[in-house]
Amino acid sequence: MRIFAKKGIALILTSAVLFTSCAGKVRKEGADTPKEAAEQVMSSVKELDLETFNAYTDNYEGACLKLFGFAVEKEYKVFQDLLNPHVFESRRYKEKRRFAKKVVENLTWEIDGVREEDGGKKASVRIKLTNKDMAEAVERYILWIVEDTVNDTGLGAAFVIKNISKAVNECDDDLIRFIDETEHTWTEDITVTAYKEDGVWKLHLTDEFINAFMGNIDSEEYEDGIN
Repeated sequence: MRIFAKKGIALILTSAVLFTSCAGKVRKEGADTPKEAAEQVMSSVKELDLETFNAYTDNYEGACLKLFGFAVEKEYKVFQDLLNPHVFESRRYKEKRRFAKKVVENLTWEIDGVREEDGGKKASVRIKLTNKDMAEAVERYILWIVEDTVNDTGLGAAFVIKNISKAVNECDDDLIRFIDETEHTWTEDITVTAYKEDGVWKLHLTDEFINAFMGNIDSEEYEDGIN
């Protein structure tokens, strides 16, 4: 059950956030410096402005090809579902967006320093990210689900996973309640790579960076008490 708690739940919850956002208008101001690019990216995450987020990151990865070479859909590191038009304004889209808004609601950041490299073509940007401790909220939610399903009904881990998946997909109010009730914050200092493309600075997305602005929702440190 511990492996399930650390991997299965984290995957479900992380996917719910990664595939959720709101398309907005790209900001007209270009990112002339690495610091400006970092501000644009962080503001777009906070506001769920997906177009701006894509404009200043390397989110786009390519297109998935079908028979005869026709593209089926584009592939992205994050926000995959919402960047393919068939899901816009669907019930699932709205529910996932609601959950994503909750996850970034308390996100704050400080850009602590920038060091340009490679003759001004690249830079290391130091960002201090603070959010609600999503790992704590997830852990408490897991325990609540386990108590309600396993202890009371005697059903196993597969049933628990199914229930949590359903709760996330339907933006369960209890999941949001646990996030609201979490008082602790989680802070991480990370270094993000910036690079210049067509005269505009952009940020390179990594799993560490994504997890950081989501408040450590994909934690590897859930308590041993979940077993």
